[in-house]
Amino acid sequence: MQSVQPNRTDPRIARSESSIQQAVIEQLQAGQVFSSLTVSEVAAIAGVTRKTFYARFGSLEQLVERMVFEIFSEIATRIDNEMLVMPISDNTLSMMVFESYETHQKVLEPLIRYCPSGLLVEPLGRVITQVLRRTIAVNKAPPLDDVDEAYLVSTVASVIHGVLLVWVKRGSADSPERIASLVDTLLANSVQRVLIRGGA
Repeated sequence: MQSVQPNRTDPRIARSESSIQQAVIEQLQAGQVFSSLTVSEVAAIAGVTRKTFYARFGSLEQLVERMVFEIFSEIATRIDNEMLVMPISDNTLSMMVFESYETHQKVLEPLIRYCPSGLLVEPLGRVITQVLRRTIAVNKAPPLDDVDEAYLVSTVASVIHGVLLVWVKRGSADSPERIASLVDTLLANSVQRVLIRGGA
């Protein structure tokens, strides 16, 4: 029998999920170490039961991964096909991503600063995979094989996470233009070479 997914458009579900997410963010902002957070504590602060928490998210790790995935998926929807046409010679794409980050900064900053890197790199990698596949389709480039795609996605996700972590630790004081230019220098040409070459 197929399980029924919860209707996340239901206002009650949306409210409880928002309360749970906000409780986690507030605890992290208050200096709580992620590894010491408990579902009981988060549920109590959010005003929901443990059963509700588990029904919505499964675990604290899954909650963080979903929050990160949804934020970066929303950012990815702002990337139009013209931005993906190679050669990508300016930092328009990176600029758009970093400017969009600022919209989500209040949520992303404590997640980046206080959560284990894997909880961000893995969902970020899923979004990057989608964007890379779109880029390949837009440019009619040869598809990547599984090995190249896995390493490329992991490299890009790790670099982006590392850059964001340093940016957060520096108080987000550096301009998005400067960070976007650096990321393009680190990644753009290498990624494009791999995509043009296609799978080995």
